[in-house]
Amino acid sequence: MTSPIVLAFEDAKKNIALEAETIKAFQNRLKKNTTYLKSDGVADHFCVGVLVVNKKQKKMFVGHHIKSDHWMGAGGHMEKGESPLDTVIRECKEELGLEVIDATMFDLTHFEDVNRSDCMQHYDFFYRVELETLPNLTADKGEFHEAGWYSFDEVLNKKLLPKYRASLVKVFEM
Repeated sequence: MTSPIVLAFEDAKKNIALEAETIKAFQNRLKKNTTYLKSDGVADHFCVGVLVVNKKQKKMFVGHHIKSDHWMGAGGHMEKGESPLDTVIRECKEELGLEVIDATMFDLTHFEDVNRSDCMQHYDFFYRVELETLPNLTADKGEFHEAGWYSFDEVLNKKLLPKYRASLVKVFEM
């Protein structure tokens, strides 16, 4: 049976404009080791990032992440048996109190600058959750110093990882 991670990667290659370098990094990682999760003890593992957006009002919900000291949306490490979309649904519920049933993958990113010994590289599937309103979301205080709805320009002026910044630009191009 094909891994949900491999299936999601194949889907991304077909449906998203990706940089050749990112495709190669994912392909090499998938060939190197069929163990994909941090919980399996591998330091180069797969995660998801989620941007909750209101396109009409051009706002997104982001927070100042405690561990990374950068601004980002919800997301996290995939768990055993989860597809990337399953992880999106779980992380939105855990970190934002937001019930999500669907999301759109819009980017892949390979982060080499994660700086913990058990978490040295992330292979991230980025998803967008589109909302029609700006609900009062409650960001997990164990994950974020603060969080809220911000305009695209406000988010770009915050402390962001460089590859995360590049992914943000894509979210409103959809």
